[in-house]
Amino acid sequence: MDDVKVIAARFTDRPKTDPNARIMTIADHVVVGKEKERAGRMYVGDEFRAVVITLSPGQAQTVHMHPETSHAWFIVSGGGVVTMEDGRQERIEAGQFAVHPRNSVHGLLNDRDENLTYIALSIGA
Repeated sequence: MDDVKVIAARFTDRPKTDPNARIMTIADHVVVGKEKERAGRMYVGDEFRAVVITLSPGQAQTVHMHPETSHAWFIVSGGGVVTMEDGRQERIEAGQFAVHPRNSVHGLLNDRDENLTYIALSIGA
């Protein structure tokens, strides 16, 4: 796939979550809106990050890869289509879990008439 964006590093200037905060409410971090206004940082620590991402109907996460980061997606609500290596596409639904190891291609399209909300757990740079 020639159109895969490579994201080499994460933002390092994000404020860290209070280390004493151990329980978070997903709904408190749901952000719905324009392209860059849809992610709510639920947890930012030294070892991993958890972000709640909401894609409105028709919205997509660009197909990309991370040389230094592994991801796990927990689909909270809605559904869509995941694009992976070689253009492979698979349907994903609420209640499912997806794994994207370092250097793996991944992107997500909300092809439904309702919001798709998922938690992206990221480990690495």
